[in-house]
Amino acid sequence: MFGNLFGKKAEASTAAVTPRGLGGFRLGGAVAVDALLFKANAGAFGFEPPAGDQPIEALGTVDLGGGTFLYRWYVEDDAWYQVKATAGQIDEIKLFVFADTINPPTVDAFRQWVEPTSDLGKPELTFNGRTYQRVWGDGAANAWAPPIVYDESVTHPSGGPADFTMTHYSMLYQREVEGLPGRYEYLFVTAEDYGPNNFDVVYSLGTDVSDADLSIT
Repeated sequence: MFGNLFGKKAEASTAAVTPRGLGGFRLGGAVAVDALLFKANAGAFGFEPPAGDQPIEALGTVDLGGGTFLYRWYVEDDAWYQVKATAGQIDEIKLFVFADTINPPTVDAFRQWVEPTSDLGKPELTFNGRTYQRVWGDGAANAWAPPIVYDESVTHPSGGPADFTMTHYSMLYQREVEGLPGRYEYLFVTAEDYGPNNFDVVYSLGTDVSDADLSIT
């Protein structure tokens, strides 16, 4: 999981402020999310949002092609914000919290996660007692779908841990939150290949947020 690669918590630095990305996020900055939605609907979500101002420790960039990018801003307390943008305009922002990590010990064990017999790509998944429906995938809705494969380049503030690139095999699931019509909770499952013998399978839970929900410094 990312926490194993980011190293120790960043210390205060007198280095120049890094430029802001879309939505106002920046490496070395901090972000807080309004928790009112979660407090007002206690128990409705399968996760709790990160509390208070969270230092931004890393940025992951994914080029989806056609001018569409994902910008993943990883914060201190095992959470991350994903900004999807096309042609420089924000399409959506999601908040995710790391929920579980599995460490396949070998290449063969990792490959089992991306084959048709794997949970990754099934039409639905049950996680922590809740059932989520697959969002991505072509073909029959009741058939296994191959995970989406892409590379993510992760960068850190100057003087921080080394930058790196990894390959994802990902699938997105969702469920409508009880009592909140039109509000979805997402289950994002991704098998991460850091190479040559470093693998993770990571489960994250999240939901949509807007810039009005965020305070960024």
